[in-house]
Amino acid sequence: MENEVDHLDSNSHPYPKLPASEMPLEVDILKLINVSHKDQGVSFVEGPIKNFPAYKFRLLYGNVPLKNSSKVIESMNNPRGFTVVFLYRQQRHNLGTLLSLNSPGRLTPWFLLTSNLKTGILTLKYRLKNSNKMNQIDWNLLKSHRKSPLAAWHWLSLSMDFQDGLIRLDLDCSPSAFEPIPLKIHGEPVKIGFPKDALVYFHQEPGRKKKFLGSMQVAKVLPYVTQKRLWNCAEISENLEPQLQKPQL
Repeated sequence: MENEVDHLDSNSHPYPKLPASEMPLEVDILKLINVSHKDQGVSFVEGPIKNFPAYKFRLLYGNVPLKNSSKVIESMNNPRGFTVVFLYRQQRHNLGTLLSLNSPGRLTPWFLLTSNLKTGILTLKYRLKNSNKMNQIDWNLLKSHRKSPLAAWHWLSLSMDFQDGLIRLDLDCSPSAFEPIPLKIHGEPVKIGFPKDALVYFHQEPGRKKKFLGSMQVAKVLPYVTQKRLWNCAEISENLEPQLQKPQL
C-alpha cells in the first residue's frame, strides 16, 4: 500500500510519508489533472518524500483550468472548513499561483494562493459570498538554501476553519500562524462558500497570469480542517538553524 508506514519509531510522525500518502477524502489535484512527464513542459524530478512522484512544471505547460473542478469546489464548500496542502520547490524569483478559484469570465478571485520568491511572500486572497471586500493575508517564506536541493522545498498546509472563524497556516517547521475570518459583516452572519460554477485554476490564474514555475510533489484539497501539522519537525520555532527548518524524513 502506498501509505504503508515503515521504520516507525516513537520519535517520528505516525505517518512519515504524509502529506504525499493518501489522506481520508482527499482531492489530489495532480491525479485529477492526470499529469505526466509526457505532457509538454513537464518532467519527473526527485521530491523530498521517497517513492512518490514529483513533477517539474516549465513555461510550456498550460493545462488549466481543471476540467473536473466540481470535486475541488465541493471539498472547499464544506461548511466546517477545508485544508489545502502543497509541497513544492519554486523557481528563483518566480511569482506563481498555487490555486485560484474564479467565477467564469471574472478575473477577481474567490480564493487565491500565491507564492512569490522575488519578495519572499506567501499571499492568500479570498472573498465571502455576501461581501465584495477582498481579504488579503501575507506571510514570510523561509529563504531557500540552494546548496541543499531538498531544503529548497516548501511544506505548506493552510486551513480555513469556518466554525471557529480562523485561518491556520503551517509552513515548514515555523510556528503555526493564525488569522481571523470575519464571521459577521455589519452585524449579519457572513455566507461561507464558493459558487458551484467557479473555475479552479492550478499553478496559474486566468489569462495565464502568475504561472508557477518549479516542482510539485503534493497539491491536495481536504474537505476538513487539520488540527495538527502533517509532517514531523525536530523543533518548531522561529529563527531555526538551516538544518532544522525543514521536516524530518
